[in-house]
Amino acid sequence: MASDQIVDQVQSLNDIVEVISAYVPLRRAGRSFKATCPFHQEKTPSFMVNPDKQIFHCFGCGVGGDVFSFLMKYERMTFPEALKRLAERVHVPVPEFKHSSPEERSQTERLYQVYSAANEFYRRNLKDLELGKPARAYLAKRSFGESEMDIFHLGFAIPEWSHLYEFLSKKGFGEQELLRSGLIVRSAQARTYDLFRGRVMFPIFNSQGKVIAFGGRVFGDETPKYLNSPETPIFRKRKELYALHLAKRAIPTTGEARRILIVEGYLDCIRLHANGFQNAVATLGTSLTPEHVQMLKRYADEATVIFDGDKAGEQASLRGLDLFLEEGMGVRVLCLPKGFDPDDMVRVKGKEAMAELIGQSQDFFDFKLQVLLGRYNKSDSLGLLKITSEFLDTFSKIKSPVLVDRYLRKLAVTLGVQENSLRSELNKLRAKLSGLKSARSEPRPLAAELRKAEPPLEKLLLGLVLHYPPYLRMFQEVFPEYSFSGEKTREIFNLCHQMIQEYGERELSPSKLLNRIKNEESKTFACRLLMIEWSSGTDREQAFQDVLRGLRGQERAGRLKTLRHQIVQAEEAGNQELVLKYMKTYQELLSKSDSH
Repeated sequence: MASDQIVDQVQSLNDIVEVISAYVPLRRAGRSFKATCPFHQEKTPSFMVNPDKQIFHCFGCGVGGDVFSFLMKYERMTFPEALKRLAERVHVPVPEFKHSSPEERSQTERLYQVYSAANEFYRRNLKDLELGKPARAYLAKRSFGESEMDIFHLGFAIPEWSHLYEFLSKKGFGEQELLRSGLIVRSAQARTYDLFRGRVMFPIFNSQGKVIAFGGRVFGDETPKYLNSPETPIFRKRKELYALHLAKRAIPTTGEARRILIVEGYLDCIRLHANGFQNAVATLGTSLTPEHVQMLKRYADEATVIFDGDKAGEQASLRGLDLFLEEGMGVRVLCLPKGFDPDDMVRVKGKEAMAELIGQSQDFFDFKLQVLLGRYNKSDSLGLLKITSEFLDTFSKIKSPVLVDRYLRKLAVTLGVQENSLRSELNKLRAKLSGLKSARSEPRPLAAELRKAEPPLEKLLLGLVLHYPPYLRMFQEVFPEYSFSGEKTREIFNLCHQMIQEYGERELSPSKLLNRIKNEESKTFACRLLMIEWSSGTDREQAFQDVLRGLRGQERAGRLKTLRHQIVQAEEAGNQELVLKYMKTYQELLSKSDSH
C-alpha cells in the first residue's frame, strides 16, 4: 500500500475543482462551486465543492468526500486505482502494488483492460492489408476514410470463431474474465467463441474516453444488422451515448451555443463529425432515457433530436422528448425528408443543406402539435380531449412558467378553446400529481441515520475541532477522561488526536484527515461537518463554549442519575449511613447545577 506521504502529495497536487469540473460543469457560488449532483437525480443543484477544504458534498443525497472519494464513486474505482489515476495526472510516481494476482485486482479495472486490448486488436485487423480488406472496402463504399477510422478507432472482427479469444488469452486474461466481459460467449455445448465475427467494429467510449463496449455492423443483409456488447459493470446502455467523449469537447462551457445533436446511428454520428458537426452523439439502439438527459445536461443547455425521414412523425417517441422538459433542458426536433438519414443527407445534399435544416428545427411544442393533429381530429370531442390531455401532461413537467404561458396561449388558439379552461385543467393535474408524489414519497434517507444519530453536542464539538484544531486540546484540558458515545464521532475524534500528535495542529487539514478515514460512511459524516461555515470567529467561539457548558450539564445529569440509583439501593439495604452520604453528595452537586 502506498504511504500516507505519497497519498497526501497526490491529493495536494490534484485540485478538486479541476478534477470534478472535468466530469461535472461547476458554477461558482460564493467561495464554493455548485452543480446538479452526478450521483442522484435532482432538479435544484445541491452538489457543492469547497476549494479551500478540497472536499465535495451533496446536501440532497448526502454523499461527500475528497478528490479520491469522487473518483472512486464516479468511475467505480478502488482506492488504489483512484490513487494511480490521480498520480498519473500530476506525474507523481506511485510504487506498484505487490502480490496482486488477476483475481485480487479490481474486476472493474480488468474489464477496462479487456476492452482496451480488444479495441487495439480490432483496429489492427482493420489496418492489416489482407485481413482488413473487406471492412475497408465497405467503409470506402460508404465514403469513410482513414481520418474517420482513426478518430473513432474503427476496427474489424474477422469471420473466425475464436480469433479474439485466442489473442486475449495470450494476453493473460482468464476465461472467466473474458466471459464476464461479454466479448466471449459459451455455447450450450460448453464451447467458447467470439461474440463479434465478420463485422465492422465501433468502440463505445465513456465520457472519460475509456472503451466500455462495442457495436458491430455486418456488411450485407444478414441479421441482426447491428450487434452491441451486453451490459457489464462498466457498461449500461441506458446511461451511455456514442461519441459523447468527443462531442463534449466541441460544446463551449459558457454562452448561448451550448447545444448538442442527437442521432440514431453510429455512421450518422461519424458523418456529422467529419463534416463539422462535432457536437453530435448517437443513442445505442435504445430510446432516450432519464439517465441520457441527465448526462447531456452536464454539457449542454439544449438538444436537437434528429429523426430519420422514415421514422419521424407517428413513430417518433414523444415520451423520450418529454424527458428533456422534466430535466429542465431545452429540446428541438428535426425530421429529415422521407428516405434520408443524417448520413445520406450530408453525402447527397451536402453539409450546408444539413446546417440549414438544423437551423430550421422545430420547437418541441410545434413538433408535438404536428404529430398529435396528425393522429387525432381536433374537431371531434374525443380527439380534442386526447390532444389536450397529452399536452397538459407535458406542460406539467415544464419548469419555466414563461414557457407554459406561451404554450397555453398557442394551444388555446390552435384548438379554439379558452385559455383559462386549459389553465384550470393544468392546475388540477398538477395538484393531483403533487398528491400522488407525496403519497408515494418514501421516508428520507436521513430517517435511518437519525435512529442511530450521533449525540448532537458531540457532533457539534467534532465539527468545531475539524474547523479549528486547537479546540481539541482545549476540550481535553476540561474533559481529560471524556468517552464519546457516538461511534463515528469517537472514531474521527481519535483520528484527529493521533494526527495532531503526529503532525501538529497546523497540519490537520481536511484532505489529510479524509485520506485516513477508511469507512465511507464515516468519511461522508466528516465531510458533512466540514461543509459547515461559521460567519465569524466569535460565533465559532461562542458555539464551543456552549458545547462545553452542555457537556458539563450532561456530565452532572449523569452523576445525579447514578446517585439517585445508589440512594435507592442503600435504602433497600437499610444502610442509613450510606443513604445520608449519597444524599449529601447529591445536594452539593444539585446546588452547583443551580448556581450555573
